[in-house]
Amino acid sequence: MKNILLAFLLIAFNNVLKAQSINIGAELSDDIITRYQPTINTMTGKGWDHSNSIILHGIEKIYLKDKDARYLEYIKKFVDEFVDENGVITDLKPELDRIQPGVLCLFLYEETGELKYKYAATQLKNYVLNSSLFKTTPEGGFWHKNNDHYNGVMTIDGAYMLSPFLIKYGTLFHDSLSIETAINQTLLIASKTFNIETNLPYHGWDSNKNKEWANPITGTSTEIWSRSIGWFSMALIDILEYLPSSHKDYAKILYLYQHLSKGIKEHQHSNGMWYQLLMRNSMVDNYPETSGSGMIIYALKKGISKGFLDEGYIEIVDKGWMALKTFVKFSSDGSMIVNSFCPGMGIQKSAIDYLAVRPVSSPSTEEKQQPHGYCAVLMAASVMKTK
Repeated sequence: MKNILLAFLLIAFNNVLKAQSINIGAELSDDIITRYQPTINTMTGKGWDHSNSIILHGIEKIYLKDKDARYLEYIKKFVDEFVDENGVITDLKPELDRIQPGVLCLFLYEETGELKYKYAATQLKNYVLNSSLFKTTPEGGFWHKNNDHYNGVMTIDGAYMLSPFLIKYGTLFHDSLSIETAINQTLLIASKTFNIETNLPYHGWDSNKNKEWANPITGTSTEIWSRSIGWFSMALIDILEYLPSSHKDYAKILYLYQHLSKGIKEHQHSNGMWYQLLMRNSMVDNYPETSGSGMIIYALKKGISKGFLDEGYIEIVDKGWMALKTFVKFSSDGSMIVNSFCPGMGIQKSAIDYLAVRPVSSPSTEEKQQPHGYCAVLMAASVMKTK
């Protein structure tokens, strides 16, 4: 019995040691490309949707770091499945989650110079801004999804699905409407969800104030959810990367990012991770959540690099990265597994409901595969020293 226990301990130790020593970004990109052929859509089956593009955006970040041509080709193969030679995108639907893949079009246009990717990005921009398909709140905020379940609902997740694409498009092609829309949408959801006492925003806001999860006075949801904080922090730092510092609202976005970072810093768990519910670290059934943690690491590290955050955040990020890597394991065949992240989920009614959604892994033994763990580890690896 002791020998069996020792063997398990040695395997676990070797797993951790391997994860701490390899180039995780490159290794995980290679593993994904090998596993999911011919494109990442083999994993999700979601088509032109953020479920695919968030992983490819992570691989894009690793490509920009390592310049491995295989990564560029893998991204291109997916986009070309949905973008024809004239730049027309198929499989479009009026949801913010379907706009996020636009960042891949902008990336491919920059890397290849092929005009079809610019045309595709322009089609997406016009689809959002110049059509009546996207429903809005009375304040002008886009519903997260165009269905009755999301009637009047904005989420901080939605800021990431829309604003980085629009802000980059607007900067590249001098389109002021795209820039202003990105800023206005981001500041609107922040104004409705941000708690100035905790420096953290709630997951979502119901303009109708009648959803079962909504505060009847403010319309906000009840909890601070790890991955939504990750999405929002990445949205803010990506906006700051492209928004000219001379813009009239630059200081507002920077102020918001810095205060969010303060809240994130203060609610890091002692083990280095950020948990499913940030404000409830001691609650039974709360768990270390890798997707939110990886996104947060990316956002904080970029802020440090750009001088937006002081040196006190370096320890926070390094501790988080060391902890995150312990959740990247290796199976018996050498392939990589990302553990302990929340599957796809909308706004929940209570803390108990958020924690009832238990963590999963990628790849999973279940038929449905979840992309969020891959995305977060790749994003974090793209800004951290990976060896």
